[in-house]
Amino acid sequence: MLLAALWALSLSACLSAPTSEAWLAVGFRSPEQTFATFQTGLRADLPDLEYRCLGGGLKRREGISQLGWREYRRELFGKQPWLKLAAKAEIVRLEPLGPGRVRVHAEVDTWFKDVEFAVDLVREDYWELYAGTERVADDLADWPRLVRERGDELDLRVPRPEGRTLEELSELRAGREWKIDGFPLGTADP
Repeated sequence: MLLAALWALSLSACLSAPTSEAWLAVGFRSPEQTFATFQTGLRADLPDLEYRCLGGGLKRREGISQLGWREYRRELFGKQPWLKLAAKAEIVRLEPLGPGRVRVHAEVDTWFKDVEFAVDLVREDYWELYAGTERVADDLADWPRLVRERGDELDLRVPRPEGRTLEELSELRAGREWKIDGFPLGTADP
């Protein structure tokens, strides 16, 4: 176990900084893009970007706040140091787990051993409402209730914040993002 930890730590120290292309590709529109965004966070050693990749369910189950993520990741990488190597991983396959859920199987090719691991992702639907640059309301939402078809048009329905007029509201965003819902244990052992 000590040898595996030293091996993983030595490899993670060799990670190069994210490329310009990786920074421009940051986003959450697909499981692959979210995985790549998490890799960018790992490469840049930016816990805040890693945290943005985490889903609400994972945060609630593990009691992870943005500040708490730093401690959680230290413990996670301490127990399974090879997870830090996710920054170098290539996606091997996607495994559907049900509606809005997928498991990404990835592999790190190293000098001594190939390591395969999995990351579960879940789709989260949301909306945000802005007045100027201030976000005045947001929430997770059920997509079929949020967006409705009416002939060839789509209706987007969100509650108007109390005390806000339509005139002062400047932007409405709705979307579907893929977020990390878990790091299944026991899928790899270097």
